[in-house]
Amino acid sequence: MEGILKMDQALFLWLNQNLNHSWLNPVMLGATDLGNGFYLFPLGLLLMVLFARNNFQRDFVLWASTSFVSFIIGTTLKHLVQRDRPLAVFHARILLHSVSVHVLGPSLYADSFPSGHTFTAFSTASLFAWLYPRLSLPLFVLATMTGLSRIYVGAHFPLDVLGGLLIGLLSTFIVRQWIAPRWLKVSNLPLEASEKR
Repeated sequence: MEGILKMDQALFLWLNQNLNHSWLNPVMLGATDLGNGFYLFPLGLLLMVLFARNNFQRDFVLWASTSFVSFIIGTTLKHLVQRDRPLAVFHARILLHSVSVHVLGPSLYADSFPSGHTFTAFSTASLFAWLYPRLSLPLFVLATMTGLSRIYVGAHFPLDVLGGLLIGLLSTFIVRQWIAPRWLKVSNLPLEASEKR
């Protein structure tokens, strides 16, 4: 495990330093905001207004369910794992000027695993990709950029982002397998229409 963590730290430093370009800063700040519910919620609503049409209620409930599942899993893991963020891990080496971490936004130190922005972005992207298949590629590209941005801004290690990605996908799987069929059966709303868009 120690070897994996060292590799994770080395990969973080490589990505954080080598991707660092001034022209990328606003792009990555925008990408990281896509994992913030304050920005993601109105964007998700706009997407449903454009594509849900007669199934807005169904899609909203499924999205809310997926977001709730990913939040519960992700925040529970944050409290159980309690992994330090890069600024805490490299604190001593930063003071000695042997390591430099590129930071954009707030300086964060605790609860690194998993990345909350990443599981928020991927839970939304994977659910909407199921509901609106023709949007799959741009949705997953944007979610991937959100995950990568968390390394770029100095907030998370790559394993944190990978954990967030898996939680996002898992939350959609849980909703698709167990929540959606039961809720849609009770509410008499169609499930099939999702996959025929």
